[in-house]
Amino acid sequence: MLRFFAFISTTALFSSLLFSCSDVKPAMVNNDSKSLSVMFYNVENLFDTSDDPAINDDEFTPGSEKAWTKERYNQKLVNIGKVVRACDTFMPDIIGLCEIENLQVLKDLIVSENFKGTNYSILHADSPDDRGIDVAILFNPSRVKLEVVELIKSTLPSGDRPNTRLVMHAAGEVSGQPLHVYVNHWPSRSGGQLESEPNRLTVANNVKNSVESVLMLDRNAQILLMGDFNDYPNDKSIRDVLMAKNANEGMLTNLMWMMSKNGEGSYNYKGEWGCLDQFMVSKALTDGQGLDVVQNSVKIIKHDWMMYTNDKGVTSPNRTYGGNNYYGGFSDHLPIFLKLQMP
Repeated sequence: MLRFFAFISTTALFSSLLFSCSDVKPAMVNNDSKSLSVMFYNVENLFDTSDDPAINDDEFTPGSEKAWTKERYNQKLVNIGKVVRACDTFMPDIIGLCEIENLQVLKDLIVSENFKGTNYSILHADSPDDRGIDVAILFNPSRVKLEVVELIKSTLPSGDRPNTRLVMHAAGEVSGQPLHVYVNHWPSRSGGQLESEPNRLTVANNVKNSVESVLMLDRNAQILLMGDFNDYPNDKSIRDVLMAKNANEGMLTNLMWMMSKNGEGSYNYKGEWGCLDQFMVSKALTDGQGLDVVQNSVKIIKHDWMMYTNDKGVTSPNRTYGGNNYYGGFSDHLPIFLKLQMP
């Protein structure tokens, strides 16, 4: 379970790094006592510019073919912050992130200009992933109390890279209500969906075992899974292993089930939208008691300025790079968002 090194947190520790941006208004922090907002975002390769010899990050350095300079890195931080601010009237109370390189990029993010006026805490741990990319949680400590209780490690059976991202399991409370949060970034579809599927099934089984252990201790546990699962809601890993289906049809409710069925998505693959990024919840978050998902609050954040339309009229998220070509965009994924009703 790797519990002994799992908890990494920051609060006002980085306040000395805050700087003034006269042209950027302070972000609006949530003061709505009736709801809690949650966001997940695959930010697409948020690397710093330093070469870390322990991981394969050479392509994100100033001397690489991508020419990943300090200026481009800083613009990436600004872009991510702009997307976060555009999710709702208030900044999210909980933000799940993936494709971040290390703790330092999170520190840089929460003091970048669009986070001005906030005071997020960070949960992070380094993954054994070969590229060094991790998952993380940012949260507003005045409204949420969270700490890492488990880091789920998986050894992949397929391919020549057995190491993958850890799944972060954090637990704590919101307004006196216990809450479990899992942040996921499952193995990619590199090599093909069927060829790579055993890897995602392996991670899915490990996550399922953890969720089941929580439910065995408390069948009414309030559990939220979020992440880039690199599988769609109707794939085996989600539907059959996690048993995350439409409302009240499985162990978990997949809140993106109907969106996926209707052809909506957070990721565009060869012109087709799909829900790789998903929220899943235990029954206790949809039973009308305690914390509860606010009806019709689940959405994929999609603003025109976040998008790119090619010469064939196909629209997709405006990303930072296409190969080694710098576009200066946001991410190849769109963020997802929901609200929880407070008791």
